[in-house]
Amino acid sequence: MPYIGELAALTGAFFWGICSLLFESATKRIGTITTNLFRLFMATLLLSISCFFATGEFFPLHASSANYLWLSISGIVGLVIGDSAIFKSLYILGSRRTMLLMSIAPPITAALAWLFLGETLAWLAIIGIIITIAGIFWVIKEENVPEPTNGSKFKGVIYGLIAALGQAVGLVLAKYGLVDNITPVAATLLRMAPATFVLALVMLATNNRHKITPALKNGRAVLLTFGGAIFGPFLGVWLSIVAIKHTETGIASTLLATVPVLILPMIIIVHKTKLSLRAIIGAVIAVCGIALLFLH
Repeated sequence: MPYIGELAALTGAFFWGICSLLFESATKRIGTITTNLFRLFMATLLLSISCFFATGEFFPLHASSANYLWLSISGIVGLVIGDSAIFKSLYILGSRRTMLLMSIAPPITAALAWLFLGETLAWLAIIGIIITIAGIFWVIKEENVPEPTNGSKFKGVIYGLIAALGQAVGLVLAKYGLVDNITPVAATLLRMAPATFVLALVMLATNNRHKITPALKNGRAVLLTFGGAIFGPFLGVWLSIVAIKHTETGIASTLLATVPVLILPMIIIVHKTKLSLRAIIGAVIAVCGIALLFLH
């Protein structure tokens, strides 16, 4: 199927837009670290069931050592370090400014893929990446949007930069692990399970385990987290693996970063927000960049 990688990345970005709204509500009820652990645990269960129906095994026991090594490290870097940092940045800076920092992830990914994977991009693809990022930047840089800061702005920026770097490094490491014809669902499970285990250890080590029982009693938060887990770490991460398997890592990362643009219709529906002319122009610019990525 032509453009399967690009389509998977765009669909994944759309799903991440949905899950971001669900997680936004969940974190306000049970906190960031608990939401993060719950979503990874739920997604691991869903992936394990999917793996059974796809391969007859609940866990890819016959994967190669390269699959285990690189995908596990990728999950820890991207889903534990990167996603924990983005949750912290979201809490301190808010979604708009955090997404602004995250917009540097695609060029970092493309540079790392060039250095370590030997991937090269055609000029049309490079121009498409630049235009797409410019459109995203234009949308989230709008100055007249009120957004309070909770805590140190400097720390929020540092967390945002760590999140962008974690996402970039996580995708490049995942590409290393996509060998020996491993299926995307098995590869995603090999990223998710170690990440869940490590985050659980972190939660225990930082004396946050007392938050689990009250969180489980919050039915609304659990339901929101489960919905977010389906669209984010289950379908979204799965589609990101499909994307980097079938197209260049830099292009996949750019399309996955279009969440701020794809989320605009959802914000209109959920929050009854009217779009500014700037947001509309930014969305059009990003779509033009996306079109070039499909033409490369």
